[in-house]
Amino acid sequence: MYRKVFNLSNRHAIRQISTTSSTLRQSVPLAGVDLTKIPLTEPIPGLESVAPVARKKAKKFDTKLTVLPTGLTIASEGALARQCTIGVAINSGPRYEANYPLGVSHFIEKSAFSHTRNFDAARIQQVTEEQNALLDCQSTKDTFLYASSCSSDGFDEILNVIGEAVLKPVFDQESVNLAADIIQFENQNLARNPECEPLLIDWIHTAAFQGNTLGFSRYCNPANIPKITAQHLYSFVSQYHDPSRIVVAAVGIDHDALVATAQRCFDPAQTSWALDPSLCLPKMPELDNSVAQYTGGEHRVVRDLSKMALGPREFPNLAHFVLGFESVGIQHPDFVPFCVLNTLMGGGGSFSAGGPGKGMFTRLYVDVLHHYHWMYNATAYNHSYTDSGVFSIRASGTPGQFNFMVKIVLNEFFRLVKGVRPDELARAKIQLKSQILMNLEMRPVQFEDLARQVLSNGSRIKPEEYAEKIDAVTDADIRRIAERMLSTKPAVVGYGDLKEMPSYEKIDAAVAKRDINEINQVASSGLFSAFNKKL
Repeated sequence: MYRKVFNLSNRHAIRQISTTSSTLRQSVPLAGVDLTKIPLTEPIPGLESVAPVARKKAKKFDTKLTVLPTGLTIASEGALARQCTIGVAINSGPRYEANYPLGVSHFIEKSAFSHTRNFDAARIQQVTEEQNALLDCQSTKDTFLYASSCSSDGFDEILNVIGEAVLKPVFDQESVNLAADIIQFENQNLARNPECEPLLIDWIHTAAFQGNTLGFSRYCNPANIPKITAQHLYSFVSQYHDPSRIVVAAVGIDHDALVATAQRCFDPAQTSWALDPSLCLPKMPELDNSVAQYTGGEHRVVRDLSKMALGPREFPNLAHFVLGFESVGIQHPDFVPFCVLNTLMGGGGSFSAGGPGKGMFTRLYVDVLHHYHWMYNATAYNHSYTDSGVFSIRASGTPGQFNFMVKIVLNEFFRLVKGVRPDELARAKIQLKSQILMNLEMRPVQFEDLARQVLSNGSRIKPEEYAEKIDAVTDADIRRIAERMLSTKPAVVGYGDLKEMPSYEKIDAAVAKRDINEINQVASSGLFSAFNKKL
């Protein structure tokens, strides 16, 4: 309190203390007192005996679970409040499209909340406004999320809309055509956007899991758009949006009330396909329960990126490179060490890297972006799923330095097997714990964390438990997982002007021998000799 008052003007400080402090019943006599002259080590006159208000401590992360006879899982958490976040997580998505035209999940995502059996678009909009709500649907490689932040008093109406969108959608020709138009626009926008991170992330999965599960793209290929029909959408939803694959989750709702509403809104006997089987394909495809098979390999997209900017201002002509290796699934003992490694490597764009005092201390900032002015991005990613994962480093720079860029990224992986310094490991662990705890201060993040954990683990692991696991990570763990990665075949992505990009065979040989000199050097670049001497 003292510091807050010290930074205010005298008049505003007196008003602040006398009107907002819940511990005072009358105005504090501060007339004539110059608060700026009172040291922070001394109490403000009149406030010496003020005691803090005793507050009931809320139980954080007190998860309640119920499993219905239909297999539907219901999870709730958090104290009641005026606003809540509610929705469903579904074990569904692009990884299950092996027996369908690839892109079905993209159509389902873009068709969500457009039309259901009992709600047209106008009615959905009306309910959303009445309940002060936001509705959203997102799909990842293996999960669909339908969610809403809304007024707690009207959560049952919002959950009814979500239940209709999941189990009672209307995929008529109009909605299918609208989804196709949205997908075409999204694909064009991704191709025009100078920041291509979503594409690079999708492509590194394509290279890592070629032709199976996690390698299937999140984005519908333009060639497949005309092939996807309403019957494909109904059939996919009927198989993979079954209640046994769904978790209904809420933060800020009474659990018993949530169970009663979910039981009514997610009745499998009332689904669109249960009432009208002709909506689905005459011969239903087999359910795909394949385990992800890491293959390694490369995915190259040659494209002129020199004219990406709109208007007279030019955007730098960049080429993009991603190098990845197999990591682990979320239930593997090494999942937490991989998360620590991801934080330790860190990175980002060069715009945030320059200048002292910015607080950028991760390896990719300190050892890459601070040293090579022509590199615009160097970022580490760890994507983990139920059965596998991929750890990668993305780099962006001028096309003429592509060979050098590949060697820099390879060198960062090779350095890991030699271990990490105690100070950078300690910093990474503190930073990761801070990120987890600070993100969980936001209710939508709490909801997604709850829903995803219950969907994948069948329970909720508290952040305190993760903190203990993070603290237990050692330098030996980092070296072990680095060796684990480098024992697998690399996954490689190249995007842009790739004339200077080394062949996959040379990158693979460099990984096998742990020697960046396997990569061809370009004689015209004097930077390579300096780089090799530095190593």
